[in-house]
Amino acid sequence: MFKDALWLALKEFQFNKLQLGASILATILFAGISSLSLEQSIMNVLDIERMNDRFFLSDFMFIVFTPVLATIFMSGPYLNYKTIKEDPFSKRMAVYRSLPIPIKVLALSRTILMLMTLLLLSIVFYTTITFLLPNRIFECLTISEYLVFIVIWLGYALSLGGAHTYLEYGTNGKVLHLFPYILIFLLVFMFYLFYSFVEKGIVEYTILLSINIGWPIAFLFLFIGMVGCVLWHTLLKKRLSTKDYL
Repeated sequence: MFKDALWLALKEFQFNKLQLGASILATILFAGISSLSLEQSIMNVLDIERMNDRFFLSDFMFIVFTPVLATIFMSGPYLNYKTIKEDPFSKRMAVYRSLPIPIKVLALSRTILMLMTLLLLSIVFYTTITFLLPNRIFECLTISEYLVFIVIWLGYALSLGGAHTYLEYGTNGKVLHLFPYILIFLLVFMFYLFYSFVEKGIVEYTILLSINIGWPIAFLFLFIGMVGCVLWHTLLKKRLSTKDYL
């Protein structure tokens, strides 16, 4: 089953190579913006140089954008509002369902595709950020602490990455385009609550966790990410077996 699912995921990867290339370029751009805000957050935590405490941009970039790395987000369905009516993901799944492919293989192939995309774009994202961060940051923040910080956010992205896969193939075009607006509304509310009780931003808080706790917190987030991935995969498999795509 795994071999068949991997083959199907690789074919999908190859089919979307142009969109994937565009997603890589966009990821580099967003990583450049994120590196500037992350630099500010690290300096605030380490008291290297107190500037304006503008941690909202850093929080927004990491909380909103890192889960998006699990998708080929520069593909047509994410950029075109015609997706609301045309629902291309459901049409693609209808084609797959018409073929003699077990539902378990279809669901697993979607999860593998998500994991491959997340791995590739995350490497691009964090490599770009690391390259752009000034050397003075790593004079005060150890490599181990920095890696813990990255793993924390990888675990977070992994826990939500499967949600995008579920939205793509388990719902419809309307939900796919409505979800980002709902998410932004919830995040603004969450930011308000967090900032009301905690003086530091969410990214700054994860930097503190990386410094004060280290690898145990990184492994905890990674475990949460794996549990979330399994749960979303299970939900998708159940949805594929009940939804009528034909």
